Amino acid sequence: MSDNLTLMLSAPGREFVVPYIEAALPGVRIAGIGAERADVAIMLSGTEIYAMPDGADLAGIDAAVDGRLPLARAEVDYAAACRRLGLRPLILRCANTVGTGMTGYPRRLAESIAKGFFFHFPDNDARISAVHAADVASLVADIVEGRAVPQRDIYIVTDGDNPTLHDFADALAYRMNDKRISNLSTWGQRMAGRIFYGTAYRRYTTTETYEGAAAFRELGFTPTPVVRYLREHVYDENSL
Repeated sequence: MSDNLTLMLSAPGREFVVPYIEAALPGVRIAGIGAERADVAIMLSGTEIYAMPDGADLAGIDAAVDGRLPLARAEVDYAAACRRLGLRPLILRCANTVGTGMTGYPRRLAESIAKGFFFHFPDNDARISAVHAADVASLVADIVEGRAVPQRDIYIVTDGDNPTLHDFADALAYRMNDKRISNLSTWGQRMAGRIFYGTAYRRYTTTETYEGAAAFRELGFTPTPVVRYLREHVYDENSL
């Protein structure tokens, strides 16, 4: 059904998801927002577009957007390209996206773990929203091939699990030959950690989660929780 279709895809900052989409849609031509023609358009934006200086617990699609961000400008440019081609400007604002070649906060966290710079904080119950690139690609394929019919122009896309940062970091470490993450257990260590992390301390200890129920309900999106995916997925020659 999807053969010979052209998907105009914009994925600023999430270009690493494109190979997953190509694998999920082998018969579809994928073009950028400069395409001269396309049959459907999708943008992979991100929940980092929201202005959440103090964190948020299940923020929804109507949360304030930080218009100063390049990602906000990219959404405007994408919508303009859609208007030029007469296409619906569907935007998927993805939570922290995990996958091969990942970028943004998940990558920075993974690099800190790999270098031994990340430590667990006792009693840290901060949670984050996340989604795996494979599930994002599956959702894109469902939309392009007509199995999922969007009822709105913008969706928040998460795995719905909202893991603690503790569990998320441990799952990333598991993929690094089960690297051990140490704990800041004593009072002195915790104080030293606050100084060492500086402004990053707030990010590590503040819940920031997003409401993705509309994608589950309206698009039939049924992702695998990222923590479980990282721990249970069997990687082989066909895995990205």
